[in-house]
Amino acid sequence: MLHFQLHWSASSTHKDKATFEDPTRFDPSRFEGSGPKPFAFVPFGGGPRMCLGKEFSRLEVLTFLHNIVTNFKWDLLIRDDKIKYNPVPVPAKGLPIRIHSHQD
Repeated sequence: MLHFQLHWSASSTHKDKATFEDPTRFDPSRFEGSGPKPFAFVPFGGGPRMCLGKEFSRLEVLTFLHNIVTNFKWDLLIRDDKIKYNPVPVPAKGLPIRIHSHQD
């Protein structure tokens, strides 16, 4: 009898070139309209065992972004920073930014 183990990587799924034209490029527009096909992007898992914190996390991110966008402007300090994967995508040089108040 043969035994196999199957390992699924959400990170690999998110970088599938058959689903996303340029999977390593930051492109929020890929989620506009009907977005990608089901289970092509699963940062919180899916189905009945989906992460319970999904909606809380979404609310936190939206609140943070609202406050940053409405109160500050920012500039990238390294415009050509690359993304590394270990195991999740992160900017190789940490994404340093300069923040300015809208009142400045």
